[in-house]
Amino acid sequence: MSVQSVITAFLADAESRVSCGCLRNYRIDLLPFASRYGSRSAESLTACDAEAYARKPEWSSTYRANVLGTLITAFRWAERERLITRSPLNGVRKPTRASRGAKAIVSADNHARLVLCAPKPFKAFLQLLWLTGARPGEIAGLRAEDLDLENGVVVLSAHKMAHLGKIRVLFLSSEAVAVIRGLERKDGLLFPSENNGGVMTAQAVGCRLRRLCVKAGVKHCIPYGYRHTFATDALANGVPDAHVDELLGHSGTAMLHKHYAHLGARSQTMRDALGKVR
Repeated sequence: MSVQSVITAFLADAESRVSCGCLRNYRIDLLPFASRYGSRSAESLTACDAEAYARKPEWSSTYRANVLGTLITAFRWAERERLITRSPLNGVRKPTRASRGAKAIVSADNHARLVLCAPKPFKAFLQLLWLTGARPGEIAGLRAEDLDLENGVVVLSAHKMAHLGKIRVLFLSSEAVAVIRGLERKDGLLFPSENNGGVMTAQAVGCRLRRLCVKAGVKHCIPYGYRHTFATDALANGVPDAHVDELLGHSGTAMLHKHYAHLGARSQTMRDALGKVR
């Protein structure tokens, strides 16, 4: 079986079991690789081939790791489906992903300036990012039917881990509930796309925030920066790791410690702890 055949079969299978965003990312990662190596026998590939392909100077270590991770996933799937006898990419060494936690922080002042300049629907979008720590895609996918405002929770029907059968509960403060009530939407998406009324893509959210940053005179911010900021503030204010983990919707604390427990996030907490030692 050729590399092209493996990738084509993997994408066809993924279409029925992953989100549109995930499928789009799979295609972005895999189709250029298929263009380069497509005619080769899948089992003739080596870990060195994949590592060399990803060693592009314009790619960050995180992007290289993501591309290699997708390639490994596709060929392991092919092995599991018995399209090939053994994945040729076992043993691939992925570079360490750089954590953007400390660099992506959105200050309270910048958030206030962005909210002040934002049009009403996107203003509410940013406020919910700030108040909940949710992934931007989770806020973009919020539907009126999923809301339980009396109890201050949302059981998300579409989220990152849904394909694994996991439940994602988004907890809402009274302020977040007030923001949602202010939208006055009785059904459907709370933040439909301006183009087609569907769910806003990550690219659309990012573009809107970039334009808003220019308008508000704010240095570059990214949507995911709000999530980093939420976790950073929670840790710095002494919220237990397990609680922060639950609020963020992680499946374990490893992700929390890797991306959010940097020095800036916990300096005050650690200084307080140090003060109790002597």
